[in-house]
Amino acid sequence: MIRMSVVLLSVLLLAAPVLAQEGKENQGEGMEMPAPPQPLDNAFLNWMVGEWEGWTKSQMGQSKDWMKCEMGLNGQFLMMDYSSDMGGAGDFHGMGAITLKDGALKGYWIDVMRTMSQGSGTLEGDSKSTMQWTDAMGSHTRITEKLGEDKMRVTIKVTGPDGKPMEAMSEMTRKKP
Repeated sequence: MIRMSVVLLSVLLLAAPVLAQEGKENQGEGMEMPAPPQPLDNAFLNWMVGEWEGWTKSQMGQSKDWMKCEMGLNGQFLMMDYSSDMGGAGDFHGMGAITLKDGALKGYWIDVMRTMSQGSGTLEGDSKSTMQWTDAMGSHTRITEKLGEDKMRVTIKVTGPDGKPMEAMSEMTRKKP
């Protein structure tokens, strides 16, 4: 009986790689990977592509800001790289991605404060987006408005730690397309 078990175990161990390979060959038969969607074709998101400079004013003072936006991942996402200098208070740096899915804006943001935010929102024609961003600290609303071909305004509305509303406003000018 022991001898029979050893022989059976040996046969199974030798056959396992062959059986595993057969299973892999049969996986996905009749299934094809769907083609990726076409690149985003949205006038507002395409307008944001470029290098921007400007400032932000808030209760904490005024900063000098820089942002670069480009289409990434086969044109599926607007990729943003953003930095802000408060002058002695240190630099802030963050990166994010926004896309359109089922007619709504969807986005993710990470930054040097270890913030990991998720956003969703809407577009108003070719000149305005409103997104609600949520992270471990709470949520805030970010409104981006096209003021001209090379100028934007961003308004951020958040409830402060004391429960009072706070607002920051940025203006950016395109430096490079």
